[in-house]
Amino acid sequence: MTLGEKITLLRKKKGLTQESLSEVLDVSRQTLSNWEKDNTIPDIIQSKNIAKFFKISLDDLLDNKLEIECKNNSNNILQNLIGKQCNLVMHEDYIDPFINYNSNVKVLDANNSFIKIEYQKGKKIINKIIDLDIIISIKVIEDGGK
Repeated sequence: MTLGEKITLLRKKKGLTQESLSEVLDVSRQTLSNWEKDNTIPDIIQSKNIAKFFKISLDDLLDNKLEIECKNNSNNILQNLIGKQCNLVMHEDYIDPFINYNSNVKVLDANNSFIKIEYQKGKKIINKIIDLDIIISIKVIEDGGK
């Protein structure tokens, strides 16, 4: 897969136009179009910015032997967690005595950056939004936690 094909695929996955991505990368739309058509290639700094924006390694972006499979975010794996009871494992630096591996939480919403959960603290129901970078793993409770 060429660099241009990867840029096009990743851009479309994020639902971006060439115009909007070119603004983010601080290049002209025509420059981005030329990259996507493999007429030209971004320099190393631009390539690094592209990789960082799409949250992939520079090596993976530039490796023509590596294929990338994408689908739009409407079928995001996190979306499949909505409404389910889960156990969350948090990064060791995160301290919340009510959310740990043994605590059941209900996933209310999720996107590529945050997960919104609900859990019980005594008799009170708490809703919380948590940065995905804090979460190490999510285990779905098959029987709904019963």
